[in-house]
Amino acid sequence: MNILWLYRAFTLVLTAIVALAVIGLCAHTSTNLDKILSLIGVTGSFPYTTLGITVGAITMIANALLLFLDFFFDRIFTSMIVFEIPWLSILWILWISVGATTLSQGKKIFTGHPCSDFNVVLPSAKNICDDVHPIASLAFVNFALLFLYTATLLVVAFTSNSAYSSPWTTSLKNRNK
Repeated sequence: MNILWLYRAFTLVLTAIVALAVIGLCAHTSTNLDKILSLIGVTGSFPYTTLGITVGAITMIANALLLFLDFFFDRIFTSMIVFEIPWLSILWILWISVGATTLSQGKKIFTGHPCSDFNVVLPSAKNICDDVHPIASLAFVNFALLFLYTATLLVVAFTSNSAYSSPWTTSLKNRNK
């Protein structure tokens, strides 16, 4: 195994772990929202929690599949650079949207009040307010990890000087074979 393949495995595992944390925080926020809305007899959700749970699940499933298929199958299309660059670009764009939506909705919902203001009236609202910045921060961490890995793939593909095979149709695992 070469260093780039280890970097790939590390990035995909780390983004899956961060995605799991985002799912947990979004689920916690949704639970607290349900407590508040049940007091007035209404149902609903925040768009950023739904987006965070969805993108987190997509990331976890996709990363697990990418690693599993690359580990057990040699020369599979999902490990080719030409497949990974667009797919991971979609994922980092989704993570930007999670972070931006979370910050935008959090600002709109809490209108600049500190989270401690909500502890007196509704402790569940304080919990929701406290979760906004960690969700956005973790979303931007996943964006950065995936973006840097995608940029690395682009550099590898464009600087490859193999006369025998196209750099776009090779995987990082088989790159030096």
